[in-house]
Parts: sequence; structure tokens; C-alpha cells
Amino acid sequence: MKYFEKVTLNEAEILLAQKLTASVRAEDSTYNEIYLSNQYNYFSDMPTFVYALDNGKMVGLTMLYADEKPTDEVEVHVEVCPRYRRQGIAREMIKRAEKIMNKYGYFDYCFVSEKPFIDNNPDFLKNTNLKIDDHDYHMETTNPKSIDKEDMLNQVLAVREMTKSDIKKVVDLYSEAFAESIESSTKYVTEGFKDKEKINFVLTDHSKIVGYCAIDPGSSDYFFGLFVAKDFCGHGYATFFIKKMMAIRQEKGMKKFVLDVEPDNQAAIHAYQNAGFQIKSETFYLN
Repeated sequence: MKYFEKVTLNEAEILLAQKLTASVRAEDSTYNEIYLSNQYNYFSDMPTFVYALDNGKMVGLTMLYADEKPTDEVEVHVEVCPRYRRQGIAREMIKRAEKIMNKYGYFDYCFVSEKPFIDNNPDFLKNTNLKIDDHDYHMETTNPKSIDKEDMLNQVLAVREMTKSDIKKVVDLYSEAFAESIESSTKYVTEGFKDKEKINFVLTDHSKIVGYCAIDPGSSDYFFGLFVAKDFCGHGYATFFIKKMMAIRQEKGMKKFVLDVEPDNQAAIHAYQNAGFQIKSETFYLN
């Protein structure tokens, strides 16, 4: 067994990681996929991935999502091929990951898991001395609802791809919507815009930007960073926005749409359900 620590993954490593994830999802009946980029990490030179290789096959992968300063928490994602579990692979990867985090000043972190895995492994939390600290809903749809032609919002709202001149306005709205610092908001919005593989949409009301969303395309479209400005919430704007984006992406051949949402954000959950999304799983954050 060989272990590697990498800042980024090359194309061959990404393919191996995707095969590993597919085997894990099939075994555990889970939905989430590890984010295979260090794009949003605070330190661009910090090793983000630790993986285990056995005869050319990736059998374990750990990803460190450290998008904030060292005073904040790191999300640690760990996957091990079902046939290679209980062989100390996860333990070794986590030990290496801890050294990396400590070197960069991170000492507070949580592990990311899913409800199906926890349900199917009832002794896992006890054996690892972990507890569920927080959770998100994972939502998907392959049957999105379309916008009613009689919807009055058609007369005032429009959705278009974001341009460079939109960045400052989007950053200001993003910071307010998510209660994030301008520094953090600027990093998210600009990094997403610079990434040619991602798609960035804005929602406009009479040409005024009132919403934003980024999409990470792949086997499905993953929506993230989605918001509608506070002054425009509660009027169906979010439902219209996501319906319109899905319609645009359907024209490009996309058939599956995915997102995550906090359970206490009932307004967002309601908007997504109105657009055709269903809760498929829960993501757990373990401390």
C-alpha cells in the first residue's frame, strides 16, 4: 500500500477517485461525491488530498475542505473502498491529514458522513467516539418543474450568465445573504467565475441583479452559492430562478440536478421542492 499527499489531483487521479466514489456510493447507498478540487481552500499550497494506492487502484481518499482561516473548522472527507475497509487505511490517511492541518495552523475539524452510512453501521459513532454535530439535506431532481407561462414573474425577472462587471455587485449581495466577510465572499465569487468549468448565473429584476448561483457540471449539475437578495425574498424569486436555470441547462442536455441545504432554511427547502427537488439523504458533520 502506498500513500500520497497532493495539493491537486491530475486527470488520471481524478478518474481513479471517481471510480472509488462510485464503489462507495453503491455499497453504502449514499449520494454525495467528494469535491475533487482545492479551489476554495484558504491556503493554495496546502496539500488537500491524501490517498492510498494498491496496485494502481485508488482504495482510499481523504479531502480537506479548508476554505476559511485557521481559526475556523476544516471539513474532512474520507472514503475507503468497501473491500479494503478495516485494514487501517482510513486511520493512516487521517493521521497524515492531521499533520497537514496542524502544519497550517488548523486544529479544529469535523468528519463528513451520510445518514445511510450511519444507519447501516450502528456501532460506527460509538467505536469512533464521534457524535453528530450538524447536518444538511441533500436534494436531487431528474424531473424539474417548468415555469408556468402565466407566471407574472416572467414579466419582470430574467436569468443570464454572470459577467466580469457583475462581480462587485454579486460579492456585496453574497456577503449580506450569507453573513460572510467581503474577503471570503470575494474569494468564492471570483474563484467560481475564473473557473471555466463552472457556470455562474445571475437573477435580475428589471435588469437589477437580485440573485446569484454557481453550477458545477458533471454527471449532474450541482447548484451552490444560490441566494436571492433579502429585500426580494418571499415572492417566489428563488423558485423561478432555479426553474429557469434548470430549463437552460436542460437545453444543453443536462438531466439531473443536485444541491444541499441547511434543515433550518425552510424557505429555501420549500422553494426547491416547488421546483421539483426531493430530499434524498442527510449529510452529517461528526465531531
